This record gives sequence, structure tokens and C-alpha cells, in this order.
Amino acid sequence: MNDTTSTVSRCDATTCRFNSDMKCEAGQIEVSLSGQQAQCLTFSPADDAQGQRPVAQQ
Repeated sequence: MNDTTSTVSRCDATTCRFNSDMKCEAGQIEVSLSGQQAQCLTFSPADDAQGQRPVAQQ
């Protein structure tokens, strides 16, 4: 496993609860590579089942 870290400079997942003005506010994220595309495994929809914005846990 590669333990290299970096900074997320921009998040285009506008429907993710951790996205605030194109910036990721998650305490940490996990990313996988599928083919030639990175996928954020931390993605969580902005609205829960009751239509409420959940509180991010860090």
C-alpha cells in the first residue's frame, strides 16, 4: 500500500455532503483508481432520506 498523502485542491462532486464551494471538508478521504479514473470512496450524498443535510463526522 502506498502511504503517500496529498491535498485535494478541488472537488467536482457537488452533490456530496463534504463539498463546500468546490472544496472537500471531509477529515480524510479514500480514493481508488478504476481504469484511468479516480473515484472518491468517501462520497456521501448531501441529503439523507428525510431531505436533511447530514452533519459531517470528522
